Amino acid sequence: MTSEELPGIIERCYNPPRPVGERPGGGRQVLFDFAVQCVSDAIDREMKISAPLFLSPPEELSEEHLTSLDFEALKVQVQTSAPNLWLIFRRAAYTPLQEARNKHKHPDMVVLNMISQAHYTRSNRRGRVPKIWSIYLKACGLSARAFDALHALGVLTSHKWTSNAVGTLSTRAMTTVQKRIHKSPWNVSHDNVNVALRVFSQRLNNQSHFVSGCAYTIWILPDRAALPPGMNRLLQTYRAENCLVVFEYDLVLYGNEAADDQNATEQFILETSTKEEASYEGTLSYMADVYKQLLLNAVDEQMCTAIQRVIAWIGDQLTIERLRGLWKYRHKDHNSFDRLDYMIPIFGWFHSVMGFANSIHKQYLGNSAAIGSLQQAFDVLKRKGLITQSTKSPFWHHLDEALHHISEAHFRASWLDVGNVENLADLKSKSPQELRDLAATLIRKHASREAVNAVEAMSPQDRDEVYRQWTMFNMDVLPYLQLRQAIKTGDVGRIEDLIPTLLFRFSGGRNSKYAIEMLELLQGLHREWPEDLRDYIGEFCCLMSRDGGIESWLPFDLGQEQNICDFKVLLPISFLCFLTASQVNYRSMGPGATMEYMGKVSPAIPALRKVQRHMEKQFKTTARGAHHGVPDKEKDDEKLTAHYTTSKLHTFTPGRELKTSHALDLVSEGASALERLDTVENWFERRTHARETGEDWSEERDDLFLEPLF
Repeated sequence: MTSEELPGIIERCYNPPRPVGERPGGGRQVLFDFAVQCVSDAIDREMKISAPLFLSPPEELSEEHLTSLDFEALKVQVQTSAPNLWLIFRRAAYTPLQEARNKHKHPDMVVLNMISQAHYTRSNRRGRVPKIWSIYLKACGLSARAFDALHALGVLTSHKWTSNAVGTLSTRAMTTVQKRIHKSPWNVSHDNVNVALRVFSQRLNNQSHFVSGCAYTIWILPDRAALPPGMNRLLQTYRAENCLVVFEYDLVLYGNEAADDQNATEQFILETSTKEEASYEGTLSYMADVYKQLLLNAVDEQMCTAIQRVIAWIGDQLTIERLRGLWKYRHKDHNSFDRLDYMIPIFGWFHSVMGFANSIHKQYLGNSAAIGSLQQAFDVLKRKGLITQSTKSPFWHHLDEALHHISEAHFRASWLDVGNVENLADLKSKSPQELRDLAATLIRKHASREAVNAVEAMSPQDRDEVYRQWTMFNMDVLPYLQLRQAIKTGDVGRIEDLIPTLLFRFSGGRNSKYAIEMLELLQGLHREWPEDLRDYIGEFCCLMSRDGGIESWLPFDLGQEQNICDFKVLLPISFLCFLTASQVNYRSMGPGATMEYMGKVSPAIPALRKVQRHMEKQFKTTARGAHHGVPDKEKDDEKLTAHYTTSKLHTFTPGRELKTSHALDLVSEGASALERLDTVENWFERRTHARETGEDWSEERDDLFLEPLF
């Protein structure tokens, strides 16, 4: 049996040499049946040996378990434990000719998935691979019908199991955040969410309708963000001692503090509520819902929040205005919890950037006949939909791109003027020191208050109004570009430096609500917040990074908007989704989904997102569809630069006048109005009021708003 001639003998028995013509059947079929039986036994044996690699008990459904699956490592383990099984499936999937011809492709993942399907068909407990594929495709929006079709093939679990799994992930996420808030520093943000629910068969009780709700996010901060014990009481004392004195103007010139880019911020999305925030009562209602979900609604937890915790609550301008109004109107309530003394409303910087861009748009829009105006630039570059401001559609995204491109063309034209060259490439001949001197000259001559004032001081016949206006544009757009870059890189110090500029601009542009937010921020930074709290708010309540990477920083309110987008994209419902750039998408997933179901599973969104990223890395699809392609802007910049150079916008020409109306100097007008119109004094008088300091926790206390909600 061990003879080297045995394989040849078996081969001769299976395929003996035969003469031409009829011949007896011989033992071919017997040997074939025997070989099949041997292979079947080997497959059964190796399927049993490799089964533990594919086991996934129901209790192991967690984000960590799902993202721990490494397909390359699993492939090696299967090849080792079931070599014959792997060989048979690979031979079925790949011929020797393909093996010789294809140098870069291989069917290993196909073979692994075939073996996984075989295991899952034998036992639904061997669903380690189908489970992660099911969660991944659920996150990608695969329909229920497609789910069941792929489940029949053994590729995925059933749609029902996947929906239940998302619910389990959601429940576990809520349990985790309820524990984490007692161990780690955290803050909270929220925003309204609007969803169009559609039906396909209309009845009196089954109509398409628009639902408004509230989405909340708990942001778990790095451990070093923890405030010192007693900060709550220190804040109340510090606020009481300093709230009667307004900040001094000379104190707005403060230094930079380095932003930390080493620690990522972890997030937990709470169950989305159908409560609206359109009123003070609605705002109190959703605040109560947050505490209820976090298990902070018991009286002992209310007392702990009131006396020990300091909670930064982040949102857009309207949200923060309502929160601040509640803090004011409830100043006579019975205890610190009811009075909201523990809360610090923080205005989101994403909405500040949008307000800044809209202010520049309004100031310099002009018309198509105005040399250098934004509208003329939009026409030259064929940018559509930018004439009328809008909070819907991709308006801000397109405006932000346009401001970057237009400002770049203005500064290119300015470089040509100060460098006295015909082409920017000619500046390469300059030394580094010469380029630095030219840059300083450019700022002083083409983008400074000094240059604008110098033109205004001239006699009317000597002024160049065109030069003055677009020098002022350069001066005004630079802070916008700085703010965008500071946010992207996490430089909180630069953002603080820009607060006075934003205050003056919003004040001069009659944007009083945004101006008040800047005043409130200055008052807190320079009067009412203790030093440790100032550092905490600056470092941990303005910007966040989900991965701690370079240039991955974004405002918390933008992170909240992205979560709302995920809420609409990842969950099965007919919806209107606005993205970061307000791109509108419609998608119909059937009329059976409800806001209650969406709210229940929304805490699973971070886990779904992580599973998506994990699978994309495993199969190297991270570059596909992650970001939209950005066309090259060089031709746009060159065309606009040539237009400005030909028009000599940045070359001083005495006596030149504007044929259209002048753009107002909003920053100067705002600075003047703050003093001339007693704006700061009026704001400070309206916000100053007496507050109770008692702590009445009796059950008989009459609470008109919070008591029914808890």
